[in-house]
Amino acid sequence: MSNAAAAPGTSTTPAQESFGSSTYADLVGARLLDFFQATSPWQRRLWDVGTCLVLDEVIEAAQWRSRKVLSDGAVAWLAKDAERIAGRDPALGEAALRKHLTETLRSPLQDGSRHVRRLRELSEMAADGYIDRWLELLRGGRRPSIERFARAVGSHLLDLGYSLPYLRRWAQEHIRAQSTLEELLVSAGILATKPEADYSVIVPFRSVPRATTSQTSMEPTWRSGALVRQWLLGNGSSTSGVRQVGGFEYHVRARDPLGAALLATERVDRLISRATLARGRGEAPEPQGSIWVSGSTRPFKLERTSRGAFVLSLVAESRLYDVSDRTDLDDALELASVLNLGSPGPAIASGWAAVEALLVSSQDPEDSKLGRGAVAADRMASLVACSWPRADLTALSYQHSPAVPDAISIRLAAASSNQERSAIVASALASGQSLRLRASSDRAAESRMTRLMTAKRHTLHDVEAHVRGAMRRLYRQRNIVMHGGSTDTLARDATLRTCAPLVGAGLDRITHARIAHSESALQLAERAQLSLALVGAPGGPEVANLLE
Repeated sequence: MSNAAAAPGTSTTPAQESFGSSTYADLVGARLLDFFQATSPWQRRLWDVGTCLVLDEVIEAAQWRSRKVLSDGAVAWLAKDAERIAGRDPALGEAALRKHLTETLRSPLQDGSRHVRRLRELSEMAADGYIDRWLELLRGGRRPSIERFARAVGSHLLDLGYSLPYLRRWAQEHIRAQSTLEELLVSAGILATKPEADYSVIVPFRSVPRATTSQTSMEPTWRSGALVRQWLLGNGSSTSGVRQVGGFEYHVRARDPLGAALLATERVDRLISRATLARGRGEAPEPQGSIWVSGSTRPFKLERTSRGAFVLSLVAESRLYDVSDRTDLDDALELASVLNLGSPGPAIASGWAAVEALLVSSQDPEDSKLGRGAVAADRMASLVACSWPRADLTALSYQHSPAVPDAISIRLAAASSNQERSAIVASALASGQSLRLRASSDRAAESRMTRLMTAKRHTLHDVEAHVRGAMRRLYRQRNIVMHGGSTDTLARDATLRTCAPLVGAGLDRITHARIAHSESALQLAERAQLSLALVGAPGGPEVANLLE
């Protein structure tokens, strides 16, 4: 990898720009790190799946419609949204492919039809060389927006099945080495074409009821304590402190070792859930707490990290432990809590139940006419879109740190609330001032907020469209779980990764409105939709106060 400057007399293309010497490259890198960090705040996370996965979703949706699980309207909406997403993706393919794709998405997409078969072919063509086409765009002098570029590359790699920590380390290595964007994309292209690997995974257990009976002896994945120890030693792993009576060995295909461990974690969750169906006490097996993956001598922790559905208003308003009364909001928060650590099926079903319970009116006939799921998804999208500016403006207000106090920092020091702090930052950016920020993630956020100030309505409607797509995906997945009885879908994991933080953000605003102003979720959603319609117009709301 190199950081060499272009030769005298030659022009530098975006592909030749490198981390550490190009603001454009640095901000692209910052956004990739945001997307690949499981603890990134919701407003800086990746809310989308990639274009190629969206096309495959349409094909899968047609199959579920043939089983009466998804409605004609749901599939038609998804196809139209896929057309919108594909039309905005400059790396999808040449004009001829785009023309055929548009025509196909507008066709009757019945499962087994020629149109679905053609869409499958077009999807494979779009996926083949997708990263390479991004590279050609940069080599040709195109400079796509930082957001669109980083989101496209990041979502494509995640959709392929790479784990967040693996991709974060990959991005960090390129940033530290001051790679060029060309080198980054060449490496990404290699990842995209690299086949899944076969892994052997051992999950030791401290206790397994009836481990010496036919319950385990007839199970082909069960390994005795001696065999587990033998496996660990053969893998070059230490057995010191590993208390176990045996374990299960799974053979999985994954993109990286941590991905293999996550697949094994899911199997353990299913195993323990099944054990609860046995009669009597003490039937639940107890895992040792670690997972060993072939080729990796150190174990991975057997745990699920939170998916990021946080309702911080409960803490800010000192109501975290207030469970004396049961309201519709309390019920929704209880349902939403499963989003963070629950297994995929219950997490999807309960997460959506929390959204629909609060954002659909039984007294409004229009809600039933338009469809409860679509109405709830669209209202949540409006709430989240209105919350987005305030979240990053407030975060930036705490990161502004000039060497010598300036007018912005003096005003911030005198501010009495986060609402006032966010308004101060918004005003400064709107007037062309810059903040003094150290972290690349904050500088990328400043760039987004500056762009927002110059195109308020357009930017917020774009954010709303992104969130609407995510929320409707959650609703479709819920229908597949509840009506199709399946959690084995293409977008299941991506749905939970992208939607959990967004649902948390929306519920956070609903919770604040209920506690601070005794206001209903439906009234708040109405204000959000009206604010998005009026923002940027004379007398319209300011971006820092869209929900006030």
